[in-house]
Amino acid sequence: MAFATRVRRNPARGQAAAILNAERALNDFQRGFFPAGSKAQEEGGRHFVPSLQAVENPSDYVVTAEIPGVSPEDLSVVVEDGVLSLRGVRKAVEWSEELEDSEKEALSTSFERRVRFNGDIDEDRVTARSRDGLLRIVVPKPEPPVSQPTKVPVQAG
Repeated sequence: MAFATRVRRNPARGQAAAILNAERALNDFQRGFFPAGSKAQEEGGRHFVPSLQAVENPSDYVVTAEIPGVSPEDLSVVVEDGVLSLRGVRKAVEWSEELEDSEKEALSTSFERRVRFNGDIDEDRVTARSRDGLLRIVVPKPEPPVSQPTKVPVQAG
């Protein structure tokens, strides 16, 4: 199950409060949403959807994800066709390599979030850093072309 997050620009104060309230409501909804008969519902509602915040700056986009209990080895950050995909597995405290595959699966939850950006991005320079349960992804915008003065020769005649 994947949810998309829209990037917001730095809005005015009144609009910022409304957007934050809408984002909180959406995150609350996503955390409590389990389709009937889904694996998450069968497991008693154990499900994980990381909270995302995406902000546009003049030179880049910064996406921050709250991923407590997820190690960097269990994360995958992919940028393709202007869409950032964050995938990962959150393992329960009881998870270990010695468990059988069915037990490992029961003690872990996979997640996926996607972000589509408002403008062009430089996919080759994207960086991601995970620290203390917080993933920070910096997605640079392309460098604007630098105009070079061109000398035009003047022909006689």
